Amino acid sequence: MKAALYSQNKQSSGLMKAIILVLAGLAVNLLFSNVTKWLELPLYIDNVGILLTSALGGYIPGVAVGYITNVINGINDSSSYYYGTISVINAVIGAYGAHRGWFKKIPTILLTILLLTISGGVLGSILTWMLYGFDPEYAKPIASSFYESGMGPFWAQFWSDVIYDVIDKTITVLLVLLLLFIVEKLLKIKKIDFTFWHQNVLDEEELKSVRNSRTKGMSLRSKILLLLAGVMIIIALVTTGISYWLFRNKIIENNGKMGAGITRITAQMIDPGRIDEYIEMGTPGSPVNTGVDTYNGKSEEYNYIVEHMERIARSHEDIKYVYVVRMTPEGYEAIFDADIGDENTWQAGQIIPFQDNFLPYKEMALDGGDIPPIIMDDEYGWLLSIFEPIYDNSGRCVCYSCVDVRMSTIKADELNFLAKVISLFVGFFVMVLAVFLWLTDYCIIYPINAMALAAKDMAFGIDGTKREEAENIKRLGIRTGDEIETLYMALAKTGDDIVKHVAAIEEHQKTISKMHNALITVLANMVESRDKYTGHHVKNTAAYARIILDELKKTDKYKDIITEEYEDTVINSAPLHDVGKIKISDTLLNKNGRLTDEEFAIMQSHTIAGKEIIEEAAGMVSSDSGYLNEAKDLAAYHHEKWNGTGYPFGLSGEDIPLSARVMAVADVFDALVSKRSYKPGFPVEKAMSIIRDGAGTHFDPEITEVFLRCEDEVRRVAQENYEKDNAGEETAGTDSGKRN
Repeated sequence: MKAALYSQNKQSSGLMKAIILVLAGLAVNLLFSNVTKWLELPLYIDNVGILLTSALGGYIPGVAVGYITNVINGINDSSSYYYGTISVINAVIGAYGAHRGWFKKIPTILLTILLLTISGGVLGSILTWMLYGFDPEYAKPIASSFYESGMGPFWAQFWSDVIYDVIDKTITVLLVLLLLFIVEKLLKIKKIDFTFWHQNVLDEEELKSVRNSRTKGMSLRSKILLLLAGVMIIIALVTTGISYWLFRNKIIENNGKMGAGITRITAQMIDPGRIDEYIEMGTPGSPVNTGVDTYNGKSEEYNYIVEHMERIARSHEDIKYVYVVRMTPEGYEAIFDADIGDENTWQAGQIIPFQDNFLPYKEMALDGGDIPPIIMDDEYGWLLSIFEPIYDNSGRCVCYSCVDVRMSTIKADELNFLAKVISLFVGFFVMVLAVFLWLTDYCIIYPINAMALAAKDMAFGIDGTKREEAENIKRLGIRTGDEIETLYMALAKTGDDIVKHVAAIEEHQKTISKMHNALITVLANMVESRDKYTGHHVKNTAAYARIILDELKKTDKYKDIITEEYEDTVINSAPLHDVGKIKISDTLLNKNGRLTDEEFAIMQSHTIAGKEIIEEAAGMVSSDSGYLNEAKDLAAYHHEKWNGTGYPFGLSGEDIPLSARVMAVADVFDALVSKRSYKPGFPVEKAMSIIRDGAGTHFDPEITEVFLRCEDEVRRVAQENYEKDNAGEETAGTDSGKRN
């Protein structure tokens, strides 16, 4: 509960700092942009706050500053809205660069400037061209120079924007570096966490592990990103497509209405009963023009109508042609055509073949019906043609008043519209994507990965640490309030259940292990008791072996070999070193005095017999048993000697297993100091002397040295044995003479 409260308090503090950071970033942006306007510089310097905020707070604050800056600037200049995309992209570049440490090295600083130039100069120039085109009168000085030197308008503006943006972004990055230095040195702030934890706060190391969690296939975060991006792109395409279609149709409709209005005005100037006369009046040198005022051989009345149509044509920049025609089977018969100064002006009475786009409406035109606006694309240009029928007194269509509207201007409007829609969408898309991924990380990805890592640690951890790992799961404190929290609660309960179950298993294992060791000791004592000696020998040899192993593992040679597990295995299997004696007859085991050579050979066979007994037991175990393997080595080789004169195989030196070399010293020493029915126990000093003399012949010299070095501990064990012997307890074991 205390951790959860700490998490909430830290999160609230981080949120307040982030809000302050965003406000500061906006203030810095507006400050520098206004300074450049006041100084009348051909620069903007309006990305300083964006990059500063991104570097200190990450993607979300940086994107917020970029988008809000353009919204504020859009109050006075609506074009700023469309450049929000550029600002948002710059925020992403700044956040990514700061996260990668780009602001600390000159090569990556230059890379940052390059990327910002591509964003602001290249993309910004293309966007400007699509929105406004190129106007030499208002172009920047460099662009005007390029244009006047013969460069095309697009490239003149493009290279001018790139050059200015290199300067702009270089100054911007230098200012950001200066401000970052001031913030770090004076305010002691390197980074401001903008978090939205739905669990107890993870430290930097834990957060790094959670972020770098690997999966076999595509990560859940990537899938969510692709799904969101796909949905947004589909929505954007559909929305943009519908908007474009509606916008295009609206423009065509508006131009159609405008053209229809002009055709009606033109139609009002035409007398439907004088069509043939108009053609005569427009034909130079025709009889109808004889004796009247003419211009270019045409009557004054005819010229008046044409001039009026010309004024109409020039009244709107989108209008290309205004004319009146009569439909004939062969094509248009020109009646009036406004002279707009090009070579396509038709003469009265001229027959012009129908264009391909018009052919579907030919019969309708010949019948004098209403012809819908038609998009033409031929030698006259890409045009929207509007036709207005002119009827005579009997209601018969005698001709059509026509207007051709330029489609190129409609296309320019369409491209302008698309540029605005796309620029607005991309900026909004990046902002929504950043916010959504941020929320996804804290609400879904971090909780799930934190649970997975905690559960993985628990699954693969040492049994003794499972309780701690279960507590780590509880300490996550996930509180998303949805299925993830339900999963977390189930995982936490499962962790507790596993800990309890493992504890119960460990307790059972301890009990079984104790029973196992006890049975081994009883078995060993039974074997030893057959030659009328006490069972203290098996315990004593194990004790001496532990003393030797504890000291050996302190040396460089054996520190990596004698592990805790190895030592426990040797000590637990030590009581079985003489298990082969169970196959030796009681008569031979209990014989007083020295054994004959034949009897000694039989006695020696207890090593092979012990090896075979343990191998048979190991064969009944389904899995490998290091315990039984070690017991087999002890049983088989504990009578081998360092110089190779031992039995049963005559092994020498380090060919003898380490555990058997240790047991050789422990076994002989205990036989020397223990009382037997055929001898008293030797004093420790004499037994130590015998062991010392056997170094390099009977015993491993290094093990001998270690054993002698531990004389105090050895004496303590030997003293306990002596007291038990004097108390009347029978002992059992091997002897140093011809008994083993």
